Order: sequence, then C-alpha cells, then structure tokens
Amino acid sequence: MCGMKAIILAGGFGTRLAKITGERPKPLAEVGGVTILEHQVNLLQKHGIFDIRLSLYHKADQVIAFCEAKWPGKFEYVVEPRPLGTGGGIKFASRDLKEPFLVLNGDGLTDVDISAMMRSLPNTIMCVEVSDARDFGLLNIDNGKIKEFLEKPQEKITGYVNCGFYLLSPTVFENTPEEFMIEKEIFPRLAESGELNVFLHKGYWIDAGTEERYKKANEEVRKWKEI
Repeated sequence: MCGMKAIILAGGFGTRLAKITGERPKPLAEVGGVTILEHQVNLLQKHGIFDIRLSLYHKADQVIAFCEAKWPGKFEYVVEPRPLGTGGGIKFASRDLKEPFLVLNGDGLTDVDISAMMRSLPNTIMCVEVSDARDFGLLNIDNGKIKEFLEKPQEKITGYVNCGFYLLSPTVFENTPEEFMIEKEIFPRLAESGELNVFLHKGYWIDAGTEERYKKANEEVRKWKEI
C-alpha cells in the first residue's frame, strides 16, 4: 500500500455537462456504466493509493452519499465554504499536509501509470500530446521541464497539454491568497524559475468535461486498461 495521499477535485458545477448530468454532480456522471469518480478511484487503488480525500462544493452531499454507499468510511471529505478556484481549492483541501501529494481533476479519464508518476520530482504536471489543442492551452516543454504556458491556439495544431493530474509539494501554497487559480498563479511562477516538471503520458487520456468529449469518452471506453 502506498503512503501518498491523493486529492480528487470533485466540487465543480459541471455546467458544460448539465444537459447530460441533470441533477447529478459531474463526478457521478457515468462513462461506460461506471461513474467518473469510480474510474478515478479504481485507477488510484490499482496503484496502491487508498488514502483519498475528496475536495467538494457543488452538491457535495450527493457525492458523499454515493461514496459512503460504495466505499463506507474509506475517504476523507473537505467541503469548500465557497468556490475557491482550482488553486484555492487544492490549498484548502491540503492545508494539513506536510508531504507531496497527488491531485486529480475530477473529469480526467486515463490509463496513466500513477506509480511511475509518483516517482517524479514534486511539482510535476502530467502532460499528453494531442492532435487538436484548440480546447487547451499549449505547453512549451524542454528537457523535462515546462518552460512556458501558451494561449489556446486558434487553428488545429498538435501539441502538449496539461492533463490536470499533479504531484505537488505543500510548500507551493505558501504566501498565496485564499481564492485563486493554480494555472494562473503558481504554475507560471514555477515554470519561470525552472521548477515545474513534466510527466509525459503516452497512453489514453480524455477530459470528459464537455458534452462532446463526454460522448467521445463513452465511445472509447474499451480503450481504458482499468475497466
């Protein structure tokens, strides 16, 4: 069993999936008959990570009720007092941690080797190369480091993108505000100082946070190793 803690960011409003999810929060939307949250938990547990904390806000009671029915007493829950942004949410959920920890955005589906990622240096972002980067900001990568964050391209282009899976040191949240976006405040600063590392994943990954990609994830469900 691995001693590292994982935080799943499962508190977003999921407005882009509202037509599909209805009254359910996004983590409980099903892909291949299994909730997105279960896919992520299965991936973590496959790699020996059972120390899991959920960062919640929107419809937190539904997510907690689902987890307690499925995995009674197994997880920790942190409910934001108000939406704090990705950075503020991670900071709030990790405020008692002293060692590096994993973070998973709540809509990422992948067959990534989490065990290998855990062997990376702290402050590492999982990245993949996509054939159409228009929905994502591009990354300038050199020698295992992220050097620069670029804006979303206007035309179809191949490039490396941020997958929303991180290995972080708690120290990066020192002297940060209560509410902020990690993609705007912390990552560019670490990149500028040469301290933001890359874990390059060459397998499957999809952000199922939009209707189009959610439908694609369901169509491609048999590609995933953890199912």
